[in-house]
Amino acid sequence: MKRLICCILCFLYMTVGFGQSYSNDVTLLNKDKNAVTVRTSGIHEKKKDAAEMAVKSAFYTYFFIGIPGLNDDKPLLKPEDEINYRDYFDRFFEQGRYRNFVRAAIPEGDPEKLRAKDFKATVRLTFQEELLRRDLELNKIAIKGADRTSMEETQEQIQLPTIMVVPYKEAGRTFEQILKNDYDKRMAVAKVQEGFNRKGVMTVDFEAKLNAAKRAMQYESNSAESFDKQLLRNSGSDVYVTVDIYKDIAPTGSRVALTLKGYETASGNVLASRQSSSNRFKTSAMDQLCVYAVNDILDDFLKDIATSFAHKIVKGNTVVLNVSIAGTAVQDMETEVGPQSYPLADLLRLWVKKNAVGGKYHVQGSVAEAIIFDQIQIPNRDENGNALDVNDFAFSIWEYLRGDLNIPCRKKVDGNTIYIIIE
Repeated sequence: MKRLICCILCFLYMTVGFGQSYSNDVTLLNKDKNAVTVRTSGIHEKKKDAAEMAVKSAFYTYFFIGIPGLNDDKPLLKPEDEINYRDYFDRFFEQGRYRNFVRAAIPEGDPEKLRAKDFKATVRLTFQEELLRRDLELNKIAIKGADRTSMEETQEQIQLPTIMVVPYKEAGRTFEQILKNDYDKRMAVAKVQEGFNRKGVMTVDFEAKLNAAKRAMQYESNSAESFDKQLLRNSGSDVYVTVDIYKDIAPTGSRVALTLKGYETASGNVLASRQSSSNRFKTSAMDQLCVYAVNDILDDFLKDIATSFAHKIVKGNTVVLNVSIAGTAVQDMETEVGPQSYPLADLLRLWVKKNAVGGKYHVQGSVAEAIIFDQIQIPNRDENGNALDVNDFAFSIWEYLRGDLNIPCRKKVDGNTIYIIIE
C-alpha cells in the first residue's frame, strides 16, 4: 500500500512539473517572413518569474492550443506530441532552450498583483518562427505544412497542374474580341506563358485552344459568354490564370503593372493572386517591361499554386461530375433501382459520399433529367498507394452503374469534368 501511494505521488509530481499552468492569453500583433510578434501574459507566484512565464505561455499556446491568425488558427502540434517528445519539451521549457528563439521580450509595465497572491505579467514577444519550425522538423516533431512544401516535394506525391494563361475579361467582352482588339493583353498573356514554360511548367496554349474549338464547332452554346466558360472547362488544363495589364506612360518614363489570378478549372476556386509593377524606364518597349514584371512576380505566384496543390496531398483533387439521362433512356433520376429500390439520384449521392475524401461533395442541382456535382474531392491514391486521377474516378462510377445497378451508360472526361450519360 505504501509503495502504491509513493508511485501515485511520484506520478503527480512529474505531471505537475511537466505541465505548468501556462496561460493561453496570446494575441498576434505582427507576422513577417521569419518572425512573429505577440502580446502574451503569464501568471506566477513570484513577481520576478511572471514575465518568463508569459514568454513560455506564448510558446506553449503556439505549439498545443493555437494562436488566432497563425497556422489557420490551429495548434502546430498534436496533443500527444507533448508526451511523445517529452525530452525535447523538457529541455525547451524547463532548461530554457526556448530563449534561443526569442528575438525580443519587452515587459509592458510592472507585473500586476492578483487576489490569489500571484503576479500577472504582460510581455510583447517577438520570436523567430521560421527558425523554430526548422528546429522542430530537424527533431522530427513537426510535420511540414503545405506552405513549406517545395514544388519538387509536391510533385513526388501528386501530378502538378497544367496551366492555361488567358486574358482578364471584363463583363460583356469575349476572349475572341480581346485577342483581336487588345494587343497589350495578348502580349501580356504570351509573356506570362513564356515565363511558365521557362520554369518547366506544362502549359496549354490558349489561342490554339480557342481556334481549334471554333474550327471543330464543338461547343453547344447560345451566347459567347457560355462559349468562353465551356472553353475554360474543356481546355484540359487544371488551372487557368487570368492576366490583366495596366500601362503607365509619363514624361519620366514608362512602366507596366500586371495582375495574375490563378483558378482551379474544375471548381473555380482561387488558388493564387499576385500583383507586380515594373520599374519606370524611358522606353516604349512594353513587351520588355512586361517581361520585367513577370520575372518579379512569377516565383511567388508559382509557390502559391504549389502550396494550394500541396494541400491536395491531404484533401484530394476537385472534380465535377455531370450525370444526365439520354432521350432514349427508360429511366430517370427518380427511378427506383438497386436491391433497396432507392431513387437513382440518391444512390449516386450515397456513392459519391462514400468515395469522396472525407465525404466532401456539393450538388449544384438535381432534376429528373440530370444531377450535377460541381465539387467532389477525390483521393490522390488508392488503398494500395497507387496514384488516382479523374479518369480512374470516372471508370469507378461507370463500373458501379453498369455492374452493380445494371444501368447502361457511357462516359467522357474533359479536363477535370466527368460526363456520364445514362442510356
